[in-house]
This record gives sequence, C-alpha cells and structure tokens, in this order.
Amino acid sequence: MSSEREFPLELLKANKEHRLNYYDEYTMAHPFLDRAFEDLKPLVRHCGETRLIFIVGPTGVGKTKLRQLTEKWILEKLWESIRSNMGHLAVASVEAVLQKSGLFNAKDHLKRCLYALHEPEEFIKNKINYGVDGIYRTDEGKLAIKSRILETDLGWALEQALKHRHPQIFFIDEAHHMLAVASGRKLTEVPEAIKSLANRTEVLHGLIGTYDLLTLHDIGDQLSRRSLYIHLPRYDAKFIEDREDWQSIVWNFQTQIPIEEEPDFVSDWEYLYERSLGCVGILKNWTRNAFADAMEDEAKTVTLKHLERRALSIGQCRNILKKIKEGENNYAAIEGEVEKLRTELELGIEPISRTQPISQSYSGANQTASQKPKSKQAVGQRRAKRDRVGIDKDAG
Repeated sequence: MSSEREFPLELLKANKEHRLNYYDEYTMAHPFLDRAFEDLKPLVRHCGETRLIFIVGPTGVGKTKLRQLTEKWILEKLWESIRSNMGHLAVASVEAVLQKSGLFNAKDHLKRCLYALHEPEEFIKNKINYGVDGIYRTDEGKLAIKSRILETDLGWALEQALKHRHPQIFFIDEAHHMLAVASGRKLTEVPEAIKSLANRTEVLHGLIGTYDLLTLHDIGDQLSRRSLYIHLPRYDAKFIEDREDWQSIVWNFQTQIPIEEEPDFVSDWEYLYERSLGCVGILKNWTRNAFADAMEDEAKTVTLKHLERRALSIGQCRNILKKIKEGENNYAAIEGEVEKLRTELELGIEPISRTQPISQSYSGANQTASQKPKSKQAVGQRRAKRDRVGIDKDAG
C-alpha cells in the first residue's frame, strides 16, 4: 500500500472546521457498497411492475450513503433524459421519524412527505393541485398544512403530489421506524399503504432500514409480492476476503485524514473491526470523532488513545451485534427459501412421463433412496437423461 497522502495537501494549512468537513464529505467506494449500488441502478432506471424496494442491512453499514450516491447518480446521469416535463422532480427522500413517545406517527410522516415534494422556485408555473382545503401556499410561497387536517386528506394530497412530481424514486430512510406503531394499528398498515400508493402513482419507492424491515416479509403477503430486496451487509471476519477488504478500507480512511502525520490505523485493524463490528459507517463516524479530538489536542496524528476515547463500549457492541446476528440469520433464511421453492416445485426429483399413472408417479417420487432398487450400472457410465440446456457457468 502506498504511503502517499490522498487529500489535497493545502488542507494541512486549513482551519479545523474545514479539515473536518473534508473528511465528513469523503465517500469511499468499497465492494459491498459498490455491489448494492450496481444492483440498485437498473431498478431505478426501469422498475417494471416492481414499485417497492427494501434496502436492508445492519445499523451503521452505510445505507444512507447508498441513498446519497443514488441521488447524485440520478441527478448526473438520468436527469437530462427525464427532465422534459419541468414539473417533475428527479428524486425525493424523507426520513421516517419516531415521536417523543417512541412511536411512529403516520400523520406526521405524511406531512414530511409533502414537504419533501416541495415546489422550488423554478416550479412556480407547475404548482400541485393537492385537492384538499387544508393545504395551501403562504404569501411567501411556502407550503402550509393546517394542524387539524385529516390523515385521509393528507394521504390524498400526497398521492396528487407524487403523480405531479413523479420522482424517479422516492426514498424513505429509517423505514424500520414505521414498525413502531401504537396498539390497535396493524404492523403492516403503513407499509401496505405505501405499496398501494406506489402502485397508484407508479412511483418507485425505496424503503431503507435495518433488518427489522424483514419482519414484513413474513406477515405482509401483499407487501412481499412484487417487492425486491437490496442487501448491504457488514464485513464478516470469518471470511478471508472480508478481512482483506476491511484492511483496505481502514487504510483508505487513514490516508484521507488531513493531519500532519498519517495515522497508522492498519496496525490496529482488528481493534477497529472489534468496535465497529465490520460496519463501514460506524468506522467512519468513529475515526471522524477521533480526528476531531486529535485536532483539539493539537496532536500531530490520530493515535490509539484518541480511538479508544471515542470507541463504542463492549456492552454497546454486544447489543448491536446481537441484533445484527438476528437480522443476518433472518435474511439468510429468506435467501434459503429458493431451495424450499425448488422442492415444492419438484425440480429436485427425477421427472416422469405424463403417460405414467399419477399414483405410480407419486409413489415413485416419494420413495426413499433405501426403498428404490439399485441399478446395476457400470462405473463411469452416464445415466440416460437429458443434458442441461445452455452453458454451464462452472464448466472449464
């Protein structure tokens, strides 16, 4: 690995705030982020009948960064081809927020969605007709919503706004917060309403959240149909490739810190993994805070002491890891359903002729290996069955 500094060297003469802002804005391309980004782009270009995408992963893994990359890509690469209707927005996003009670409030969320689809000055000739009395424009042109407006009216207004603005994708970040509903409301009520809204407006919705979103896979049949998953995992130390990638990530971060002497994070890569659990977002925030402390101390570099001061506690790490492990197991179970599906479709058994009696076919298919007569087949002799159609990816 090169020891050259990767940031503009004039930053070393800049003030603390400017240097910290540089590191805050730095986005590192790494394998899992790149893979998720490449998986998401074709869906944003053309979603077909899919109107809902779940973007899931552990906390602090970089899901919000994936959203920001996608928004930037849409503005740079897609906007020129879709801006023919000047009333359209390229992309819009909102965060699902918990109230002080710790619960999700659907009415508050609908208001936030309407503000996210606001009308910039250049849209003054393409105003939205919300179709309800409780939403209007102030004299300054700002969106105003009456406090006593009904939730159903807000839902109708949001539908009109989405149809009028028609963003390429509408992101809902921290979407797992929508599961924190008050008693008396179905867990799937808000997400199912979002899917229905997405279908009616033909606007692709991206729900970004932790593995808690996978709960909807089991309890929301209508929700899981025609929905897709994008997985952004953490780096797992049990895999050689992940360890190598992690060390490269650690090295990249140390080269991007504009401080007099380059920190030596690589020597402590295991400690950095231990307290960030393999999550790049946690690592970035941690090293950022340690960098801020180092500048306050007027230190020449970021030391292990600075890192230790800002590290998550063992208890915090164990609690986060427990949730991550549960989520990873749930995602693996969903991915493993492909084998269950193949079994239920009887793709894993020897096919029979349609002329064979049904009763015989069932008895033959269900017969165990110990019950089936052993054929006297010569060693190395091929079985009489059809060759696979197409090219075998593993061949050669």
